[in-house]
Amino acid sequence: MAMLEVAHLNKSFGGLTATNDVSFDVAEGEIVSIIGPNGAGKSTVFNLITGVYRPDSGDIRFGGRSIVGMGTNRIVDLGIARTFQNLRLFTNLTVLENVLSAQHHALRTTWLSAVLRTPSYRRQERRMREIATEKLAFFGPRLMSFRLNQPVYVLSYANRRRTEMARAMATGAKLLLLDEPSAGMNPSETKEITQIIRRMRDEGGYTIVLVEHKMGLVGEISDRVIVLDYGQKIAEGSYRQVVDDPKVIEAYLGKKAAAERIEELEETGER
Repeated sequence: MAMLEVAHLNKSFGGLTATNDVSFDVAEGEIVSIIGPNGAGKSTVFNLITGVYRPDSGDIRFGGRSIVGMGTNRIVDLGIARTFQNLRLFTNLTVLENVLSAQHHALRTTWLSAVLRTPSYRRQERRMREIATEKLAFFGPRLMSFRLNQPVYVLSYANRRRTEMARAMATGAKLLLLDEPSAGMNPSETKEITQIIRRMRDEGGYTIVLVEHKMGLVGEISDRVIVLDYGQKIAEGSYRQVVDDPKVIEAYLGKKAAAERIEELEETGER
């Protein structure tokens, strides 16, 4: 059984169809990339999975259980966390405080024990800090040391991205949805984040679905790639299979480029 099952997902906003009969599965331990031109419906799929939007029809199952109609907080409790295309951080809080905030949904305490700082509350608080530090350490020295107590607004854009990823990890998630994790990063930082995403799977045990525009990153770490265009899935397979698919080439570059690429592949015997 797949960890995540998306079946015949449809969502429209007025007359605009954002997703049209989108289906795919994600197995535990996979890294799956969703790619496509701007406006293809990639972030909408993430919003549907995480309960930001409710699908018009179709089903989403996590661990065999339908999560359609659940609140976003309940979906986080089950083990799905995400980052956003446009950063969603508390910029006036510190790096550490942002990552600590991801764990409040799991607190088992009352307002009175928090005010009185009971032994049980202090134990939970210490454990939360340990988890937050552990997740931040995953990103190396860029978020540790003096940066732990720096407000997020002083960080570089790339370090804000890392902080948001650490916060998603700190929720206790099993499945991470990363929306353009390398956005705003230079080539060196992109290479570093590529290695970190692989370590998230190999060492952290996370299953990962990512939306990404940098094809080098996608090709290096993806077990499978899903391609969307105008809300429809037009291709699925290995990176090499999808980038040579005429429908994918046409979606990105137009019909003329697709025809030229097919001719090139046929001449070289790759097709």
